[in-house]
Amino acid sequence: MKKLFSIALLIATFTAIGQQATVKIESITGPKPYTSLDLNNNPKNFQFAIVTDRTGGHRPGVFLDGVKKLNLLQPEFVMSVGDLIEGYTTNEERLDREWEEFNGFIDQLQMPFFYVPGNHDITNKVMEDKWKELYGKTYYSFVYQDVLFMCLNSEDNYRGSGRGTIGKE
Repeated sequence: MKKLFSIALLIATFTAIGQQATVKIESITGPKPYTSLDLNNNPKNFQFAIVTDRTGGHRPGVFLDGVKKLNLLQPEFVMSVGDLIEGYTTNEERLDREWEEFNGFIDQLQMPFFYVPGNHDITNKVMEDKWKELYGKTYYSFVYQDVLFMCLNSEDNYRGSGRGTIGKE
């Protein structure tokens, strides 16, 4: 079965005209689970994009093409739903290669990217440690234009595909 890369663009319009909106996020020390907080503010239109799972047979060039199209759309920011790398390994060299490849795509975005882990990104202690080294927190939230965005880690018990859990914390 072929899996296609898709991008969802959600659009909402607000009445706060003439002022710059800011993102409100908890203070995070060390690595950050986002590329920047320098959003493409447009007080008339609030747009963000969500990129979906790219694992399980992704085709070369498709994700990069999606990144180029996101740059044409110019949303305020881009979020993920997780499953950014193939993962499911304890081999740190392989994890480094997979994250380097993915971040090479994200580095080409002209707007901030908010990372969220999925079961392919964190399935064991080695992968969780790598995530924390690169992005810090595995869950967080932020507010933009009075909208709360909750970025949750459904893999905090390393259960894997279809069996994830969100812990009490």
